[in-house]
Amino acid sequence: MTGDLDPRRMIAPELSLWNGAVLLWAGTDCGPVAKIKVLAARIGIDYKKPLAQQEEQFVDILLHGYAHEPVTYVHKKVVKTAFYNGCVTDLKYMRDKGTVSKGILRAIKLFSLHEQCPACEGNLAEQVRLLQGYSLSDIKQLPISESLQVVLKLREMLDEEQSDRYGELIEYVSMHLEYLHKIGMRSLSQFDVRVPVRPEIVP
Repeated sequence: MTGDLDPRRMIAPELSLWNGAVLLWAGTDCGPVAKIKVLAARIGIDYKKPLAQQEEQFVDILLHGYAHEPVTYVHKKVVKTAFYNGCVTDLKYMRDKGTVSKGILRAIKLFSLHEQCPACEGNLAEQVRLLQGYSLSDIKQLPISESLQVVLKLREMLDEEQSDRYGELIEYVSMHLEYLHKIGMRSLSQFDVRVPVRPEIVP
């Protein structure tokens, strides 16, 4: 079951903004990215330095917004002025508005807290079974490059029926692992969290 949005899933602090630390907008050229570039220069975020090596309040601002003053930015050759609302606020707004965008719906699922479904409790053994010597929990802790290799090898192990059933899913997962590896994310461990926590805002 999918619950509330989990902020800790939405930032990769080992990455810089340049490399896609705000995972919701990584690899895109949307309005919030343009706002972030201007805001970063204004409040002193080093755009090419990992967030983990900078002030902790910057992560909170990227997640929950900057309410002190609006930023003027250029998006699609149009000059605009607006507040940076934060990736949590943006995604929550799109979710509550009832978005039908497949990409945004996938993001909502990825960045939400996942609760154990009572009907699925009987499948616990299935969830932790070994895959090429690794449990699913182990795979989340592996470097992205190794996780990708496990997934690619899994595809080779499938018979024709399994390939028809799971081939598209494996292709989807491998595509996203390749992207996360490209932008420099180390592992999937940050997505293995269960309790949403909203960091205290530092003015």
